[in-house]
Amino acid sequence: MSYPVVAQIHKGEKYKLLDQSGDWYQIQVSSQKAWVANWLVNEVTSTDSDVKSGTVTVNGLRVRSGPSTSNSILAIVNKGDSFSVQETRGNWIKISIKSVTGWISSDFAELKASPISTDQREPSSNVEEPTTQNTSGIVSVSSLNVRSEPSLNARIVGALHKGDKVSILTSSSGWAQIQFGSQKAWVSNRYIESMKETVSEEVSESENETGIIENEKSSLTGTITVYSLNVRDQNSLNGKVIGKVSKGEQYPILNEQSNWYQIQLSNNKKGWVASWYVEKTISAPEQTTPAQNGKITILYNGTNIRSQSNVQSAIVLRALSGQTFPISKTVGDWYEIVLDNGTKAYVAGWIVSSSTTSTTKPQQPTQNPNKNGTLKGKTIVIDPGHGGRDNGTTGVRGTFEKLLTMKTSELLYEKLRNAGANVILTRQDDRYISLQSRVALSHYYKADAFVSVHFDSYQNSSVMGHTTYYYHNYQKELAVTINKQLSNRLNLRDRGTQVGNYHVVRENKNPAVLLELGFLSNPTEEATVNTSYFQDMAANSIYQGLSDYFSN
Repeated sequence: MSYPVVAQIHKGEKYKLLDQSGDWYQIQVSSQKAWVANWLVNEVTSTDSDVKSGTVTVNGLRVRSGPSTSNSILAIVNKGDSFSVQETRGNWIKISIKSVTGWISSDFAELKASPISTDQREPSSNVEEPTTQNTSGIVSVSSLNVRSEPSLNARIVGALHKGDKVSILTSSSGWAQIQFGSQKAWVSNRYIESMKETVSEEVSESENETGIIENEKSSLTGTITVYSLNVRDQNSLNGKVIGKVSKGEQYPILNEQSNWYQIQLSNNKKGWVASWYVEKTISAPEQTTPAQNGKITILYNGTNIRSQSNVQSAIVLRALSGQTFPISKTVGDWYEIVLDNGTKAYVAGWIVSSSTTSTTKPQQPTQNPNKNGTLKGKTIVIDPGHGGRDNGTTGVRGTFEKLLTMKTSELLYEKLRNAGANVILTRQDDRYISLQSRVALSHYYKADAFVSVHFDSYQNSSVMGHTTYYYHNYQKELAVTINKQLSNRLNLRDRGTQVGNYHVVRENKNPAVLLELGFLSNPTEEATVNTSYFQDMAANSIYQGLSDYFSN
């Protein structure tokens, strides 16, 4: 967005798609190539003359007289009902269904283009036709979005993680169709590595109806994405609250209805949670790996040691920072450790540091912020964005950006100081500091690194994620290194590193970055970034990124 505007285009206009990078599409405008944000356009692979049809994906969907929730209800339709498309307008579709013509939200519909006869199809079409593959694949990236249609603009229905094995049903134009729970869904096939295993036309005995390799006994799991979420006895906000679940906890998904998931709680009770606060994933069983001559070190006072390798199990001990325990084996993302009394217990791998000769460790264990190492003696300026009369952006629930940036910066300040760094805060309380003064501090102290902490906002409340900005080439390495750790540890969409025309990085002669750690304009993300868990994890991520940067 810091690049110059070269043209303006308007709703309904079509342009040739040339390339894609992050959240942007490159298109041909007149005689030049230019870029547009992908959340403001729709990628299409069919012409206007294609007669589209579709099916309803939820029960109790209202058909309205106009493209708005304020319009009157003409009919109620249910999951699986078929319709033909008359017109589209924004996020609304005008359909004909059961002798009724009206409007529905596209979020609750699955569209498809009607088949085009051979004599209608252009002979040199670049659109790849869907092909049936029936092969197995394995996810090659840490997190991969699963979408309702083969398009980056399609609704995200869940996620896959590195190492998950899937059965590929068909492929089309760079997308692979997979079975995702009870529904078919799509993933980008550039992140799926083929296992070179062709399956016969009949379903192999090694696969089950979910499309996941059965010998892995995989299942659908929901990860809670907000700090606290009510569990109800029915799939409605009118349901009685029977419990609460917390951010990061994972539960088996038993059933899906409308926008609700039925989950299995740790006490074996079943309840319903709103699906928009749950990330659905396919989970394989935890693999156990012996670990020899290894130990873990506790990073934080009050760390929970549990009876089993999950966050729902009983706490058997609260450990203190600096305590060490021998490792007997790893179980998924957890370590099985031996306590002083000889009994075995479990600790999450992402909140301890470890040293082990085993080749397999829990993914992304956080390194000890209290260790002395490459950060010792480095001068780091931390810049909590905004302050005083400058509130920054204000969240949809009233969160002031200036307060969040201060909290996160203070946490980072303590971690860096404990590591032996010389740390300077551009402000230590709620006061206004000019941009020129912030940069002047970086120059005065000859900062080895300058980190400006911010939270983002956008008029489209569905936009989410964290972004790392730099301006000069000599700042890029710092940006890439910090962003990698943010991407590894934060449960937010990674919007990558970008050139940003911001004063504190543009005018800075030292390695400097500006971090946007989530969108306060998104209600879910605002709730997430307000939690102590998130702020501590963000500070840890920046800390580790700085440590990696100076190690290199």
